[in-house]
Amino acid sequence: MIQKIELNNIPDRVDRISFKLARRVIENHHYLGYAPICMTFSLGVYIGNDFAGVMMFGHPIARLEDQKHTLELTRMFLYDSPKNSESRALSLAEKWIKAHKPQITRLIAYSDMSQGHTGTIYKAANWKMVGNVRPHSWSSRPGRRGVIGGTKLKFERVFK
Repeated sequence: MIQKIELNNIPDRVDRISFKLARRVIENHHYLGYAPICMTFSLGVYIGNDFAGVMMFGHPIARLEDQKHTLELTRMFLYDSPKNSESRALSLAEKWIKAHKPQITRLIAYSDMSQGHTGTIYKAANWKMVGNVRPHSWSSRPGRRGVIGGTKLKFERVFK
């Protein structure tokens, strides 16, 4: 069982973890309460040997995005941790992706303004805000969630 831990340092590494573990953390702690099923991989965030959170990446949901060279950060959750931990985790994830997924040259993520998220962690990690995405219904199957949250800010990080 994963427990909340008290941490005094910022993340120092990320490593691949199972979808099952990432889903459990997201379902129990993320404000949306569920993990997307169409993800490519999940990374555990660590401070020393302590498990500090998760990041889930997948191919972009938006079909017009470059599916070959772009990944979308679909969920991120860190247990209570010091200031700058999220931006440090993003930096570590970028380094991991460069080493393990060399075809990827761009990351995207969305901040849900209806939840008070303004993209502070992306700005701190030198991501660029590239626009707003307004909510609209896209559900194509019964039981699938259509509209989630409100207006979102879209961020990207381009690297080589």
